[in-house]
Amino acid sequence: MRARTQKAVALVVAIAIVLALLLSLLVVFSDTAAAHAEMRRSAPKPDQAVGGLVDRVEMEFREPIEPHDQNGVALQYPDGTRALTAIEVNGHLVRGHFDPLTEPGTYKVIWELLDQSDGDWATEEWEFTYDPAAAPPEWLPESAAEGSGGDGGISGATVALIVIIPVAVVLVVWLFWPRRRGEDRAQQRRSARTKKRR
Repeated sequence: MRARTQKAVALVVAIAIVLALLLSLLVVFSDTAAAHAEMRRSAPKPDQAVGGLVDRVEMEFREPIEPHDQNGVALQYPDGTRALTAIEVNGHLVRGHFDPLTEPGTYKVIWELLDQSDGDWATEEWEFTYDPAAAPPEWLPESAAEGSGGDGGISGATVALIVIIPVAVVLVVWLFWPRRRGEDRAQQRRSARTKKRR
């Protein structure tokens, strides 16, 4: 009876491990599918205060951007007015050019771009502050067009998958390997008793 209970518990745990693995894979793939046209870095940076000559915004994306006449990068000024920039698309790198800023305040960048990898449109917005006394932005290198920039880390879903798989393997081995050896020893004891009776 006890052996049956142990087997049932082991089966439930094994099923739970398999479901956890499937769920983690689903999360990873859904994150990957949802990551089209995701901005990796920019100049100015979001929420950064910059000064000097600021006549453009630069953005590097995780996936290459498809050149398209409907691509747009708009700049919203501190008074709420918006103007489209002169957009330049080069692989992963997008630039929006405008007249040099002179008015201090918070500016909002709104972009809508076509992802080359999946053909989907994506849009996002972010802000920076212009302060003539602040340091100028660090403009992105031309190598950003090849998607050379990094974000310094990996996604939470990837970390979860890296952790879950080894843990699942260890649990499966722990659940079944010792029990199997115990069953073998019990079988040996039963065989020894049977031989003695004979």
